[in-house]
Amino acid sequence: MSENEPEAVDQEPPCPVCDDARWLNVNAPVGSPEFGTVVPCECQERVWGSHVRKRLRDYSDLGPLERMTFESMEPAGREGFVDPPGFRRAKDRAQTYSHDPMGWLVISGPSGTGKTHIAAAIANRIVADGRPVKFVSVPDLLDHMRASLDRNPEDSDTEDFEGLFSHIIEAPMLVLDDLGIQSPTRWAEEKIDQILSHRYARRLPTVLTTGLPVDQLPDRLRTRLMDPFISERIELSPGAGNADRSSVGLESSQLSLMTFDSFDVKGARRATQRQRATLQAAHAAARSFAEMPQGWVYLSGPTGVGKTHLAVAIANVQLNQGRSVLYRFVPDLLDQLRRAYQPNSPSGFDREFQLIRNCEVLILDDLGAQASTAWAEEKLYQLIVHRHTAQLATVITSRVLLDEAAADGFTKRYSDAIASRLRDTRVVGEYPIFAPDFRSQPSAAERPSRSSASSTRSAKAAGRK
Repeated sequence: MSENEPEAVDQEPPCPVCDDARWLNVNAPVGSPEFGTVVPCECQERVWGSHVRKRLRDYSDLGPLERMTFESMEPAGREGFVDPPGFRRAKDRAQTYSHDPMGWLVISGPSGTGKTHIAAAIANRIVADGRPVKFVSVPDLLDHMRASLDRNPEDSDTEDFEGLFSHIIEAPMLVLDDLGIQSPTRWAEEKIDQILSHRYARRLPTVLTTGLPVDQLPDRLRTRLMDPFISERIELSPGAGNADRSSVGLESSQLSLMTFDSFDVKGARRATQRQRATLQAAHAAARSFAEMPQGWVYLSGPTGVGKTHLAVAIANVQLNQGRSVLYRFVPDLLDQLRRAYQPNSPSGFDREFQLIRNCEVLILDDLGAQASTAWAEEKLYQLIVHRHTAQLATVITSRVLLDEAAADGFTKRYSDAIASRLRDTRVVGEYPIFAPDFRSQPSAAERPSRSSASSTRSAKAAGRK
């Protein structure tokens, strides 16, 4: 060796066990808990030694995305870019998946909704737990694969195509970001199909993000992404683009006047002690729900006892906590949905109905007051069943008491299917209010002053004498 020739660098010889793939598929029959899993080859321990975490970071290719963790993301996503309740649900599901990645997780949504952050957070959590994961952007991956095809054999900085392709399809955990935005060439589609077909057949855990609706992806890809036996889909919806409360369904005057502090738990001046007790119980239950919304609150009682006041007070607290709240007077809600069916509607029916079905806190005011038609019953049934099954926080006010379930009048207001959900005490808590109609109280101008009342009593006393 001449003086000018660089000194040879010791390199590990090719591994005869894994052929430098670094990971081995477990030879287990279909149906076995170990089917489709991979384990590190014995050469991993030799190469990694005490630097496992650094090696995992290097292997992951996360690079600058190491900062994108569950802890660093906004709890409700970027304000105005993503629907907050949908983002919270996506984050919760992604955290669960990161602890035990099984099957495929498909995250879809338009640009800016946080797909890449959620996917990177999954990868970072897996690395932090000491497990291997490979994170790749699909357009970048295809660029690297094209470059490796043209690789100069003497260029040691570029991995050969077979090695790169093997590392991707055999990765024990793979995150493919931005699927669908690559150049739509036949070669690109073929390579993506090969990667996913291989991982699909072996049930290798995979996270995919896409900015396209799943039904717009190629047929073979779509069938895999929609297979319920291996794939779970998370859809992120765009945000409203502003932080105002105009879509809540309440006037600012209602929000400012109807608070918990302004609710009179003593009731009208002629309320009995028992009636005041129902006001106090409903007020306490509504306030507790507003602080931590879980399950459903059903506020029942005659007109004018304060049911809507408490429902709006709940909305106030939830809005101040940054949650998405929708208030709908039920007859108006059904009119709104009917209008959405019209061809000239600014927003289609499906979008309107999905928004109402999936909002974080839904307030249905005066349920049972709507006109009872087959169409109205069907839409209310779909809405209530969806929120009951998903146990989404819901507040209902109604003049119908749930203990009237056996009465003829009850089933005329609600179908048996709706009534069954409302009577489910595991989800729904009813708080009946019995008190005089506060609207029938004399106004301040009509009430006699203390001096005039005293004079009247004195005159009556004098008359009796």
